Amino acid sequence: MNTRMNALSSAPVRVLIIEDMGMFRELLTRWLADWKRYEVVGAVPSGEEALALIAKTRPDVFIVDQQLPGMDGLEFVRMARQIRPEARALVLSSMDDPLTLTRVRESGVEGYLEKDATPEQLAEALGAVADGRLFYSARFNETLAREGAKTQAIGKILSRREQEVLTHVLAGKTSREAGELIGLSARTVEFHRANVMAKLGAANLAELVSNARRMELR
Repeated sequence: MNTRMNALSSAPVRVLIIEDMGMFRELLTRWLADWKRYEVVGAVPSGEEALALIAKTRPDVFIVDQQLPGMDGLEFVRMARQIRPEARALVLSSMDDPLTLTRVRESGVEGYLEKDATPEQLAEALGAVADGRLFYSARFNETLAREGAKTQAIGKILSRREQEVLTHVLAGKTSREAGELIGLSARTVEFHRANVMAKLGAANLAELVSNARRMELR
């Protein structure tokens, strides 16, 4: 019995990487290969491909990019946990606006780190998530402590999809570009954008951006 428990406790942490940038995905895979503690069981560019691997690879931890083609990282985590609820998630992102960070926090993922973090910070974040602890970067906590209350109020006004569309609009994406990232048609993105504008009292895109700046969402 003790021998079996020791074997289980020494088993490597199974990691599934979901990252659409090929070079970054390869760097993560090679970096993790140097750690005896971790075993990369898959590395794919989209949430859809990752979902198809979960039952076979049984990952313990997802390292997932927030900005993915099709479903974004948070949507992937939500769907992945229907297949493997015990898996934990570390989200990597280049987006640090309070609206996105509020979505991350409300999603219930165990970790968040910026993509410009150092290898040492990534090791700390991954180790914490693998150990069953939470890890949110200092920048994440500082941003939400400073601006999160206003963004939470917006979350009560806009649906999850509308918040997602607003994030891409404020990042300067066209409806077509936003649709490709979210996995929606440009027409559907424009429908959501119109709803956002109505709810935030904006008559046009310039007013939407202006109102967002006034509300410190950008």
